[in-house]
Amino acid sequence: MSFNRRALLKGSALGAVAFAMPAQAQWKVEPLKQARPLLHLPARRKQSLDGPWRYILDPFDAGKRGNNDRRTFWKNFRPADTGPLVEYDWEESPIIDLPRDWNSHAAELMWYDGPVYFRRTFMADPKVQGRKLLAFEGINYHAAIWLNAEKIGEHEGGFTPFAIDVTDKLKPGENAIVICADSRHHPEAIPTDYTDWQNYGGVTRSVWFVNLPPSYIADWFARLENGFVVADVTVEPKAAGVPVKLSIGSLKLAGKTDEQGVARMRVRNRLGLWSPEKPVLHGVRIEAAGDAVTDRIGLRTIAARGKELLFNGKPLYLRGISIHEEPIGPVGTRRMTEADARRLLSEAKALGCNFVRLAHYPHSEVTLRLADEMGLIVWSEIPVYWEHIRYESAHTLTLARSMQADMILRDRNRCSIGLWSVANETPQEEPRTRFLKTLIEDARKLDPTRLITAALNKNVDVGGAKEGQSIFSVTDPLGEFLDVLAVNQYEAWYSKRKANELDQVSFTTTYDKPLMFSEFGADALAGNRGPKEKFWTEDFQAWLFEETLKMVDRTPGCVGLSPWLLKDFRSPRRWHGKYQQFWNRKGLISETGERKLAFGVLRDFYAQKAKG
Repeated sequence: MSFNRRALLKGSALGAVAFAMPAQAQWKVEPLKQARPLLHLPARRKQSLDGPWRYILDPFDAGKRGNNDRRTFWKNFRPADTGPLVEYDWEESPIIDLPRDWNSHAAELMWYDGPVYFRRTFMADPKVQGRKLLAFEGINYHAAIWLNAEKIGEHEGGFTPFAIDVTDKLKPGENAIVICADSRHHPEAIPTDYTDWQNYGGVTRSVWFVNLPPSYIADWFARLENGFVVADVTVEPKAAGVPVKLSIGSLKLAGKTDEQGVARMRVRNRLGLWSPEKPVLHGVRIEAAGDAVTDRIGLRTIAARGKELLFNGKPLYLRGISIHEEPIGPVGTRRMTEADARRLLSEAKALGCNFVRLAHYPHSEVTLRLADEMGLIVWSEIPVYWEHIRYESAHTLTLARSMQADMILRDRNRCSIGLWSVANETPQEEPRTRFLKTLIEDARKLDPTRLITAALNKNVDVGGAKEGQSIFSVTDPLGEFLDVLAVNQYEAWYSKRKANELDQVSFTTTYDKPLMFSEFGADALAGNRGPKEKFWTEDFQAWLFEETLKMVDRTPGCVGLSPWLLKDFRSPRRWHGKYQQFWNRKGLISETGERKLAFGVLRDFYAQKAKG
């Protein structure tokens, strides 16, 4: 798939180079031909392709402009000084250690937005039986892949995995792989090119060369339903009558595949349940068709009953925080290691959280596995973000459905996930509601065991019971299709209301469904102290939290919150030269991990909630 892109210009107030993208008269978006993911990647036999790669910037799309052998960056040859003329040399190109974004790799690339080519070689033996795949955990935003100078696949979407079968395209010995990662977003993309976070470009998650046996376990999904452990196992190639064995802890299940290659098994559960207080995980082993995979999972239930949220059959209050996928450290980056993810989630646990909202896109699989281990319920969402999405575009809807399916299929065995979110702050318009209703229906088919939500915009003020009081009623028509209503509201920060006037504010809903506050907060520069009425101070942020938490506590049917947010994060639309400097400062800790006053306010609130 290729795109004609509009002109983009990203300038840097920090001294980085600005790159102008070539202007185009109009956009062209071709039908999606997505490479799909290889599921259960951690369980596969694989070779890491992480490490040093060569890279070439192509800010003017020279490599794609006509039949130009001088700039065909996916070719394997080493140019000779005597000709023919070639204007690049991979052996002389700079090196980057993947996975990582290029923005944090070099200061001059901080604001670069466009295509970058990456190349490395690896050894392979095509004679080994079975299927061979190249698997990519995440490339932002559009990826084109070449193997030995042959284009083998494309993928759109910066946060979901994909894999390409290369069984018949490998050669004995050394093979060369080239990736073109293009970070630009077109108007029908998800998200569009206007977001409140840094658009980190590049190969931001791991790359693998994977060997699969001739017949293999392609997918599996185990869950708790009505007191039974139910498991579906899919074997490829599809064939009926293939014996399947599955063990979860001490439970033993067995069955045979149907004509679709799927074996469904069930057994009465006798194992302990997973919860934030006691995150019990059980070893899993599946055997079928000469293949075997292992994992660790938890068993639990989550449900909505009227305005209650039930976890393992008991009422649950979500003590949460929102998190962007950005490590704690002085430089903004999307290079997230397991240690980085553990440090972020440990700060959430230190707050007293039993819940994290992973915004605004699917986070890495390592983060979700740590949430399983550490006892944190997860909200996971796709970046259908703000009003700029083309809700009437067939391409955009197909892309959203593909992203959501890849997210759910990758992560539905992670017991930590309690809510799938289809969107954040979208307009109350009929095309948007129809668009999101399709996603909700898809999600229920792929995973009927989780709850569906979306972060809704605060509704208009509809008056109140006394003079000066404001009652906000959640009446968004999308609420009819959601299990949990979630509201983003920034009273006393983006509104004219003062923090000491929040006692006049209340929220309600016409739906008999659980209600939560998915965002609220205020910017504060760590270390900036002053009168609590003064913006940008830790004191104001703490005061706003104190008053907002009082409002949250008196909201009927409120089942929890996930304030915005844990850590300050990079955002090019946050310009204030003294307080922001291209960081969103609503974090309860600074980018380097310094805890602000509001951290203690929320921690104390959660401590009281935990006591019941």
